[in-house]
Amino acid sequence: MSARAVHVLFALLLLFSVGAQASHRLTLGVFAFRPKPVMLERYQPLADYLSERLGGTRVELEVLEQDELDEAVAALRVDLVMTNPSHYLELRSHNSLSGALATVVSAESGRAVSSLGGCIIVRAGRGDISSLRDLKGRRIAISGPRFLGGYQAQAFELMQAGVRVPEEVELLVSGRHDQVVEAVLEGRADAGFIRTGIIESLVAEGRLDASQLVVLNPQALAGYPYAVSTRLYPEWPFVALPHVDPQMVRRVSAALLGLEADHPAARAAGIAGFSPPLDYLPVETLARSLRLPPFDQAPAFSWRDVWSRYADFIVALGVVSALVVVLLVVIARRNRQLAQSVAALVEAQRALQHIAWHDALTGLPNRTLLADRLSQDMRRVRRSGAFLALAYIDLDGFKAVNDTHGHEVGDRLLVEIARRMRGVLRDVDTVARLGGDEFAAIFADLADAAASQPMIERLLATIAEPVPVDGLRLEVSGSIGVSYFPQDGEIEAEQLLRQADHAMYAAKLAGRNRCCVFAGDAAAQDMGTAAGGPPPASVV
Repeated sequence: MSARAVHVLFALLLLFSVGAQASHRLTLGVFAFRPKPVMLERYQPLADYLSERLGGTRVELEVLEQDELDEAVAALRVDLVMTNPSHYLELRSHNSLSGALATVVSAESGRAVSSLGGCIIVRAGRGDISSLRDLKGRRIAISGPRFLGGYQAQAFELMQAGVRVPEEVELLVSGRHDQVVEAVLEGRADAGFIRTGIIESLVAEGRLDASQLVVLNPQALAGYPYAVSTRLYPEWPFVALPHVDPQMVRRVSAALLGLEADHPAARAAGIAGFSPPLDYLPVETLARSLRLPPFDQAPAFSWRDVWSRYADFIVALGVVSALVVVLLVVIARRNRQLAQSVAALVEAQRALQHIAWHDALTGLPNRTLLADRLSQDMRRVRRSGAFLALAYIDLDGFKAVNDTHGHEVGDRLLVEIARRMRGVLRDVDTVARLGGDEFAAIFADLADAAASQPMIERLLATIAEPVPVDGLRLEVSGSIGVSYFPQDGEIEAEQLLRQADHAMYAAKLAGRNRCCVFAGDAAAQDMGTAAGGPPPASVV
């Protein structure tokens, strides 16, 4: 016989042996949250009750610490388990446990309850600790971090109150609830975490005077017989391991649910029996919130796991991503083209605007832009109380230059005179070409009318200077008419321009190469006559 065959035969014999033993004996493992002798005394009657109800199958009791219970479950040395809910979650995550068969119903003062919570206790007379937040930085005794009612429920409440446990407290791990109470009474700990029912049990056993302790954050829960500081969670589950025969599991479940509150086994254990299994999701939620086992670390996984589970999604995401990239490239290219088109349109608009507002030959503002600036300057002057002068300029002798030397030479003469006039004016002033050999200049922000005289004299002088063009020495002069603003009464920009035009006509008649100022109200009244000649003007 081969070695492999021997191993298989041995395994079959072992399974048969376990099954045969299971039909005659079941081992009940109970978590020792109190001293083992106390637990044995409390739960041996329950094991005897199950043996009696199961008929022919002996239920043996083992009271174990949590680590011992973990090993026993992993090695299949126990068949039935009673432990606290958080420990049940750990066992279930590491072993193939079934769901709970039943939930313990505890009893106190004739009341049956199927929920547990946590108590936060301090020694009576500690006036410096009156709320949960007062526990920050304190030394707290606990049974152990794996106790639901002895640590986890309280840690969750403190987290809700803004105190992080264990980071912001000092923990003293005592091992059992009884030792937690002793640590608080002896002053070795500022506070202690114990599960509900412990205070009442110690008082009933004559081991504690309830007046020695104060319960922090007490909860007034209708119908709940125990002192409690936290929200409630389902009581202990009773669990059968998967190797137990299903028919036997049903018989155990029926026996548990059939246990009456007045039965000696129930009275010994301090319970009112068992109820159908409750929902342990609140315990799982608590463990997830506190990142407690089995939720204290993320499960190990590889990229192969990710691919096997999300392959379709990853492929779809890749295709969508590629399409998005292509779309972004197309959009970016179109955006560049659009930006270039917009820039060209803006430049074209700017060019059209320049053409619409400027003289094509000299580049000076045209009549339209002059009228707009004149209106703006008039409004500003009206608000500031300053003066404004408008000069209407006509070149003397320009027609003779055009007739003698041609329009090209005349145009070059106009360009040079326009450049010179722009050069002798201030930045705030405006010089514009109205058409032909006619120009206009706006002198804004003058202190008074006399302030314009030096500027006009400079204009006359620069116009009269000879202009060399292709070896020719061209000479012209200027006749200038000036009108001032503000005036008595309301006047528009176009009226002010007509006044300056009439004054320029007067300068022409007076001999040219000079300036005439619009004479005032009397002249303004004659501006509308069709054949009355120029209005009166003064010569400067």
